[in-house]
Amino acid sequence: MSESKQARGMGWGEAVGLLLLAVAVGLIVWPAAQLPESDMPVPPGTPLPPLMVAGWVDGNSRSVESLRGKVVVVDCWATWCPPCREAMPKMAKLYAQYQPLGVEFIGLTPEGETELKQIETFLGKIDGVTWPIGYGANPMFDMLGVDAFPTLIVFDAAGRAVWSGHDAGSLPDVLDQTIASEGRGTKDEGRGMKDEG
Repeated sequence: MSESKQARGMGWGEAVGLLLLAVAVGLIVWPAAQLPESDMPVPPGTPLPPLMVAGWVDGNSRSVESLRGKVVVVDCWATWCPPCREAMPKMAKLYAQYQPLGVEFIGLTPEGETELKQIETFLGKIDGVTWPIGYGANPMFDMLGVDAFPTLIVFDAAGRAVWSGHDAGSLPDVLDQTIASEGRGTKDEGRGMKDEG
């Protein structure tokens, strides 16, 4: 009797279970860069607003005018956000790859001046975080409609959002496409390789 049970095919319930598992895995691994525009936290075409922050971690003020004509990555994060803390070393590596190609990075946190020491302590533990970090950035979050952390936004040289999401893993493809559309090359050129396009 047990041989006939082994010889039979997969049951209906097992097939449905496998199908649901396959769908769940597909949704998890589907790249964020493939998200339809309607699923992006910041709609494409949204302009980069004025850099309204309470202050800058390094004490130097910044303006949106200084970013004109550049591809800009805005990283909305907070020290109390575990995924943000986990992503920061990845962001430092991306900055090292793309900054030589003229891509600017700006970090923004909602934390205020009272948390400045905590922000500085956290950033001091991560090598390569040398881009500007603005604190007390709630007015910018309101203007952009950011309500979850981390949120990453890529602005093109015209100062318009071209992509936004929550996963830094999507940034290389997005930045390569944005840089190419601006006629600047790719990250491969930054490593000494020629672009064959």
